[in-house]
Amino acid sequence: MLTTPVKGFALHSVESVDLDVNGAIGDRDFFMLNDQHSLVSITRIGTFASWRANFDRDTDTLVLHSPDGQVLEAPTPLGQAVVGQFYDDREVPGNVVNGPWSQWLSDAAGRQLRLVRAAASGGAFDEHPVTLLADESVAELGQHAPAGKLDPRRFRMLIGFSAVEPYAEDTWNGRPLQIGSAELRVRGPVPRCNATTRDPDSGVKDVKTLRLIEEHRGQTPNDFGEGLNLGVYADVITVGKISVGDELHLG
Repeated sequence: MLTTPVKGFALHSVESVDLDVNGAIGDRDFFMLNDQHSLVSITRIGTFASWRANFDRDTDTLVLHSPDGQVLEAPTPLGQAVVGQFYDDREVPGNVVNGPWSQWLSDAAGRQLRLVRAAASGGAFDEHPVTLLADESVAELGQHAPAGKLDPRRFRMLIGFSAVEPYAEDTWNGRPLQIGSAELRVRGPVPRCNATTRDPDSGVKDVKTLRLIEEHRGQTPNDFGEGLNLGVYADVITVGKISVGDELHLG
């Protein structure tokens, strides 16, 4: 399972997560906005793909580690209330984080940014709070990539799983899914964007993943019409804990 406290930063591989209605607790608690209140994430800039973030919820202290060894650490006092404009007109309420954060991030990115903490823990998700993608789906698509494989982290999904046919998850829309003590309701496909074209370690665009999906899967239906889809969304019906190694029970 892959999480990060700051949207668009390097992903952490974790052994277990607690799920509530907003997804994995502690995942994507923070996000960045530009002056127009629009989301700035890995789709737009790859700068922070190699930056690791850690957040101590007990002390409200955020620590960022840059790839050159710089460490930025400070509390996260909340300031002005804002509403972030995410993709497909999704609005995410939160508060600008006061202190040095916005200046630090702006300096690193070379553009004006503001760090925002979502009003709800884990609230900075795109459409639905949970995402799932089969290892077999990534492997099948990866066969057509220049290197003959793709790193699953490129797709920035919460839950990866295996032992199914490639793209099996495409047929699960609307079905209940039990993992650990949590119950999910599978939703529609995840439309892919330019974030997937970036190397998950460096943030540099290196693989034309959207072209791969176009050529080998084509445009397929999703909740917004049609798109270049891979993986699926899910909502949390019953909160609970999921761990690496838990079996998936599809209803």
